[in-house]
Amino acid sequence: MRIFITGATGFIGTHLCHRLVADGHEVIALVRNPQKARDLPTENLHQLKGDLSIFKDPELLLPPCDQVIHLAGLVAADRLEDYREINFTAVQNLLTCLKRQRWQPKRFLFASSLAANGPSDSSRPHVETDQEQPNEPYGQSKLDAERYLRTYAPFPVTSFRPGAVYGPGDPALLTIFKMAARGFGFRITGFNQLISYIYVDDLVDAIASLLGDTSSQHRIYFTTHPENANLDQMWNELSRVMERHIFMVPIPKAIFFALMLGSTAAAKLLRYHNQLDYKQYQQVTVPAFACSSAALQRDFAWQPKYNLARCIEATTAGYREAGWL
Repeated sequence: MRIFITGATGFIGTHLCHRLVADGHEVIALVRNPQKARDLPTENLHQLKGDLSIFKDPELLLPPCDQVIHLAGLVAADRLEDYREINFTAVQNLLTCLKRQRWQPKRFLFASSLAANGPSDSSRPHVETDQEQPNEPYGQSKLDAERYLRTYAPFPVTSFRPGAVYGPGDPALLTIFKMAARGFGFRITGFNQLISYIYVDDLVDAIASLLGDTSSQHRIYFTTHPENANLDQMWNELSRVMERHIFMVPIPKAIFFALMLGSTAAAKLLRYHNQLDYKQYQQVTVPAFACSSAALQRDFAWQPKYNLARCIEATTAGYREAGWL
């Protein structure tokens, strides 16, 4: 197949491009930064230079493709309104652009997030039929994009919702690993947060499986390892892999809120990227962000291979090899 991918040079996109090319597919990759494209395959991959703004051009002609995978999105923003601009409005523009083409994809795969569902109950992970209740702007923007695609796309759409994604090259979890390497960690007092997770190779395998869906139905799938993990388990595994004791710092929710406000104000004043914004605060201060991937396993015989221990081992090795740790 010929597959068009946005976000191709990102953490997940780079892994996915290598997998699809290895599987014999031809990839058309939207590339914003040519420097990052150096990590992409050199065979059976063609670069389309530009960013998400090119889809606003009414004259843009895209090369015909069998499927479209939209990975590009904003996970951490300097302004809360940026979440909607990149994660929702850009999806509107892409769909409008695709509708203008003389060709139509057989299926559109959209990278959403567990955050589109919002927090879960500690005793019952989310399933696809649950009512979505995102509790922060990132998750809301992803849910709005999902609903827009299902309502207006003239072709079937699959929205896949990963939990926390581990793997070499991931900048999002690097701060946690750096903290562990220095011998300390934290969690909010009062609960031991339960989190769904997935290793990047397992996620890529899930996406490759979803490409084989020949139905005409819109789909939603959680893409996570079947065993959820709590924060104590994560810090214990990090301690084992780093081969050092980790001193845990309990932080009351009110103190964490104050830290978020201070970090946000400092980022605006000093113009640096804020890693502790309102979205991050809302995700960290709930008892559980957990879901079940049973539907995906059932429908596509998909089975993730990396449990939490292997996730942390492989991610740590990748960070060290890259000189990040």
